Amino acid sequence: MQNSKPGKQEGNPSDLTTGSIPHHLLRMTGPIILSHVLQDAFNVVDMVCVGRLGAVPLAAVTISGNLLRLIGVFSLGISTGTVILISQLIGAKKQEQAEDLATQALILATVFSGLISVVGYFSAEFGLRMLGAEPGVIQLGKTYMQITLVGSITMFASMTLGAIYRSTGDTVTPMVVLILSTILNIVLDLVLIFGLLGFPRLGVAGSAYATVIGRGVGALVLLLLCISGQKGLYVRYRRPNFDKMWQIMRLGIFSAMQGFWRHLSRIGFIWFVAKHGTLAVAAYGVCMRLRVFVMNPGFALAGAVAPMVGQNIGAKRIDRARTSAKFGTIVAVAMMTVVGLVVFIIPDLSIRLFINDSTVIEIGRVFLRYLAPTFGFIAFSLVLGRALNGTGDTFWPMTLTFFSQGGLLIVFLLIQMTWQQVDLLLIWIGISVSNIVQGGMMWVAYRWRIGKIDHRAKVAIVGVES
Repeated sequence: MQNSKPGKQEGNPSDLTTGSIPHHLLRMTGPIILSHVLQDAFNVVDMVCVGRLGAVPLAAVTISGNLLRLIGVFSLGISTGTVILISQLIGAKKQEQAEDLATQALILATVFSGLISVVGYFSAEFGLRMLGAEPGVIQLGKTYMQITLVGSITMFASMTLGAIYRSTGDTVTPMVVLILSTILNIVLDLVLIFGLLGFPRLGVAGSAYATVIGRGVGALVLLLLCISGQKGLYVRYRRPNFDKMWQIMRLGIFSAMQGFWRHLSRIGFIWFVAKHGTLAVAAYGVCMRLRVFVMNPGFALAGAVAPMVGQNIGAKRIDRARTSAKFGTIVAVAMMTVVGLVVFIIPDLSIRLFINDSTVIEIGRVFLRYLAPTFGFIAFSLVLGRALNGTGDTFWPMTLTFFSQGGLLIVFLLIQMTWQQVDLLLIWIGISVSNIVQGGMMWVAYRWRIGKIDHRAKVAIVGVES
C-alpha cells in the first residue's frame, strides 16, 4: 500500500528496519537526550525558584508533583500503546492504518484528560491529607494541583503526540518544539512566581500556570504540524473507532499500571519520609529530581529502543529487534554506571543546585550515597522494559515493578506497625535495594520472554491489521 502522505519515500530516516542499528539508535537517542535535558532544565529552574520561596513551598510542589505523576500514568498507558501499534504498523508498511490509529489515540487522550481533570480537581486536598502533609503544605499543594489538573489536556496531548512522532523514528521535531516550549516555561516561571514585568507575584501557583501554558503551546505546534501533513503522520478528523481505541488500551493498561505502581510506591515513600518532617520531604524531592535529571541517557536510549524494536517486529525482522535491545542495554548500563559514580563522589554539589538549606543537604547526601550506585540497575529496567513493550509485552514489566516496588512498601508497613516509625536510613537503603532487585528481575524476565517473541509479534497488532 502506498503512503497516504505524499513525499515520503522508502529508505527514509524513519525506516528503522534497515541500516546500521547503532546509527539509528544513537541518531534517535541524541534528540531524546536533549529533549529530556531541556525539560529537566525547566524542572531545575522550577525547583530553584520554588526553593527560594522556602522549604514549605518546595515540599508542597514535591508532594503534589508525585500525586500528579500518579494521575499521569493514564497518559503513559495511551502513549505506550500508541508507540507499540504505530511502530509495528509502520514496520509492516501499513501507513494509512498507522495514521488512523494516531487519530484514535488523540481522541482517547482527550477523553481521558477530561475525566481526570474533573475527578482530580475535587480530590486534590484529600490526596494531600492522605499523605500526611502539614497544613501549610496542603494549602499550597492544593492550589498547585488544581491548576495543573484543569490543564491536564496539555499533558495528555503532548505525550500522545510525542509518542506518534517517536513511532515513526522522528525524534528531532519533538525536540525542536520542546526547545520553544521550555524557553517559554522558564520565562513564565520567573515572571509568574516572582511577579516580574508587572505581573502579580503568584508563588507556587505561578509555577503551575507556567507548566500548563508551556505544555499547551508545545502540544498545539506538534498537532498543527501533523494536521498539515508536513511532519510525522498525517492526522485528520476520522470517526471514533472504539475497536482501535481498545487495542491501544489493551496494550497500554499494563504500562499504565506499571507507572501507577511505580508512582504509588514513591508516594508511599513520601508518606514514610513525611514522618521525619518537611525538611526530609524536601531532601527526598530534590534527590529524586536529581535522579531523573542524571538518568536522561538511560531514558533516551529506552525511548529509542521501543520504536526500533516495534518497527522490526512489524517487519518480521526478529533478530534485528533482539540486537537493537541488546545494544541499547549495554550502552545505557555503561553510561549510567559512570554517572552514578560521579554523583556518589560529589553529592553535596548536586543538591546545592536546588536548595542551600544545610539540613536538607545533609539528609540528601546520605540518600544519594545509597541511590547513586544503583543507576546501572535502573538502566537495565528502563531499556529492557521498553524493549519488551516494543514487542507488545507490557504485562511483565508491570508485574516486576509491582513486586519490587510494592513489596518494599509492604515491608515498610510491617515495620511501621511493629516499631511505630521507619528509620530514615532504612528508607534510603530500601529504595536502593528495590532498584537492584528490579533491574535483576527485568534482565531475567527479558532472557526468559525473548524466546517467545515470535508469538507476540503475531498478536500485537491483531484488530488493527484489517
